[in-house]
Amino acid sequence: MVDLLKLRTSDNQIINKLLIHSDFIECKPINNYYTSLRHINGFKMGLHFRKAIAKGLTVGYGYVDILISPHYHKNNYLHNGDDFRPAESMKSIIEILDYLGIKEKERKELQVVNIEFGLNIIPYSDARLVFDGLLFYKRSKFSIKYDDIETFKISDATKHKEIKVYLKGLQFLDYPAYNIHKNTLRFEVRSKKREFIKTLGIYTVCDLLKIETYESLFKDLLSEWDLVLLVNQQYDKSQIKEKDLVFMDDCNSLEYWIDLMTSKHRNTFLKTKTKYYKIMTVKNNLHTEIKAKIIDKINIFFGVQIVHREPA
Repeated sequence: MVDLLKLRTSDNQIINKLLIHSDFIECKPINNYYTSLRHINGFKMGLHFRKAIAKGLTVGYGYVDILISPHYHKNNYLHNGDDFRPAESMKSIIEILDYLGIKEKERKELQVVNIEFGLNIIPYSDARLVFDGLLFYKRSKFSIKYDDIETFKISDATKHKEIKVYLKGLQFLDYPAYNIHKNTLRFEVRSKKREFIKTLGIYTVCDLLKIETYESLFKDLLSEWDLVLLVNQQYDKSQIKEKDLVFMDDCNSLEYWIDLMTSKHRNTFLKTKTKYYKIMTVKNNLHTEIKAKIIDKINIFFGVQIVHREPA
């Protein structure tokens, strides 16, 4: 569930104990205003201390940012390609805080300033087909950010968040010992502003130790998925009325949707998206398929139906 956390505190006791933690060594800082430490074993952990400057000299630290990866922690820092239930997420967070020497009474001092959360699912359809058909989150285009990582897409930056999609099965294809299904797809939300995190009811790390917080996170994932434009580039044309075929083929083009966004009428894009999904049959509708998979996974995690599953 929770893939990455950035926690911040200005508590001097916590700052001082982290500065001398025996399993961290100094590394290249973010910039000249920070002192940074990394884990000696390469674990996905980082400590970034914001310098307090007086007359050009470092006289202490104003706060420390603690970067941790609960999902990777669960798997001995090897991967995040399997299921990660809320109870496991809470357990991992507690284990990491204990390892860092942060006491239970100190947890309330750790503000959540960044969070990445998501789900791994195995679609019925080829995950690559889903990945290739992802065009937009709202009106922000999905793109492959790094040329050497073709299994990762991210929405263009929005003010409060980014939406990320991974082909986790292909990412870890060369590691069969991890038992990650090759068709595994990950849908993830990355926060950029604390304002967004607060809307989820998350203020300190203590909130991530409450099961109801995870219900809120899962429901937000569903809401975010509804804002995604996913087209099926290999649909069964026999399932579509002949009069709609030209329109459906147009919708497979990224340029077609970009042109719609330059229309004089701002709602043209949304109306066309609604029309596209309405014409697409259940068999061809990848967006509906993935949403159903997300709902099923959420309900499995909680052991009860907390999210209504719309009939096919």
